[in-house]
Amino acid sequence: MKKVGYVREIAGQNTREQAEKLWQYGCQPLFHGEAIKEAMEAASVGGVLVIPGLVHLAQSFYQLAQVIRELDHKGIRLVVLDQGLDSSNADMYQSILAVAEFERSLINERIAEGVAKAKAAGVKFGRKEKLTAAELENLRQEFNTAGINKAELAKKYGLHRSSLYRLGQQNNGENE
Repeated sequence: MKKVGYVREIAGQNTREQAEKLWQYGCQPLFHGEAIKEAMEAASVGGVLVIPGLVHLAQSFYQLAQVIRELDHKGIRLVVLDQGLDSSNADMYQSILAVAEFERSLINERIAEGVAKAKAAGVKFGRKEKLTAAELENLRQEFNTAGINKAELAKKYGLHRSSLYRLGQQNNGENE
């Protein structure tokens, strides 16, 4: 069974010490930095990917869940030395995935609450409107004037011609 080590530089941690742990565990080869995909390829089906800690594998629970799913799909066992985790225990995968889904649902809930509060406070989302209401009214009047050059009108208001036609043909009561 091939043991492949992976270590990513993390603030406050000595990568040399982390790599030494992996060598002692019998990992060969060792991958560093952004080479996680290469490490997974090297481990291949039936191999073992060994990391010093979960923080080396992902930066969020959601990202961790994605990597774990990929490892599981590829038939690669994961061993985490600092936390003493081994994916040969099927409960480990399920626990991490459940926590990741929980974290994702909490994030989505907080985002929805924040958006609702912002909308209640009158915050407008999306791109700022290019024309004021007065400019839009003037544009519509000029658009409907016979004989006006539409390309020059679009240039005057800083619009693309398709936007000019869309805005010029809308009813006055409608907004963009």
